[in-house]
Amino acid sequence: MNTQLSISSVVNMDALVSLAREFRAEFEVSSGQIHERLAGMPFMFNTDGKDAYPFAGWGNPGGHKAFPILPQVEEATIASTDSSCILLGESAEGSVYAVRAAVCFSSGGGVRGYFRVGPTIVYLTEEGACGIPPLETYELKFALSDSQIAERVIRNGLERRIIASLMKSPQLSIVMADGSLKHPLDPMPIGAMGRDWGGCLIGFSKSSSLVSSSKSTGAVSEARGPAFAMTQDGPIRTLVAKFSPDGLVFRLDVARSPSHLDKVLGLLLYNDAFYVGYPESLRMAHHLSVFSRSEDTALKAYITKRYELKNLPSFGLRRITLGSLSSSG
Repeated sequence: MNTQLSISSVVNMDALVSLAREFRAEFEVSSGQIHERLAGMPFMFNTDGKDAYPFAGWGNPGGHKAFPILPQVEEATIASTDSSCILLGESAEGSVYAVRAAVCFSSGGGVRGYFRVGPTIVYLTEEGACGIPPLETYELKFALSDSQIAERVIRNGLERRIIASLMKSPQLSIVMADGSLKHPLDPMPIGAMGRDWGGCLIGFSKSSSLVSSSKSTGAVSEARGPAFAMTQDGPIRTLVAKFSPDGLVFRLDVARSPSHLDKVLGLLLYNDAFYVGYPESLRMAHHLSVFSRSEDTALKAYITKRYELKNLPSFGLRRITLGSLSSSG
């Protein structure tokens, strides 16, 4: 490559060669450390940046113990919430998003009802966000840095309001949110919401590095029935669990629980239905909140007419700048 591009005739290569030697020396040192930690371990390769799950399970539990989840035969109402956010377009000053959330209620082993909030139009600029509650300074800074981060921040703001409202209802025993309660971009002010509420808040994660890295996952995976294993105690307890004999293992964050953990999980097992071990109420909330292509087109037509927008022709930046091999990276 150096010969093909004649780099040495244009650039002084000494600094780059020195840097390359530093990287090589660092790799030779770290390679031994990586070998000690990684050699012989079961490994799951990433495919196109998508979440994956091993066909053959998680291997030897290595002495870790899983505890059974027994159904608590007690009628209770569970409220599960999820949301979706999409980027509709951009102006010279900011970006326009649409956000929608859904809440599904389950009891006695099945989904009993639902309601949806939105879609709501959100305009995000350096001056702040219009269409959602005011963002914290750091949230706005994150949101303005990248559209995917902005979508997450907007979703979190809407979900926090919904969860806070649900936690004021004494009829609800469990409120479930999609995702971890401990994510650094998803601050969940547990202590400030529903102070007099006697229920439990659970974060149910479809994907988490904890599931693959926790040594308890193998024990839970090999259990014959629903089971769980604690990975971290504290105000928000983190565990890995599965809710059907052949179900997948998921990460759960449990907060604000007045009952023992096994009772909370037993109530969840009895009052919700599970698809490959995933709560049907959360699955339905997801499907009710996502935007279809026709809804995306309709929302763009709506804001064009409502705000008298002037359509500016555009093209795909990555495709033009990087060519046909720009599908990733």
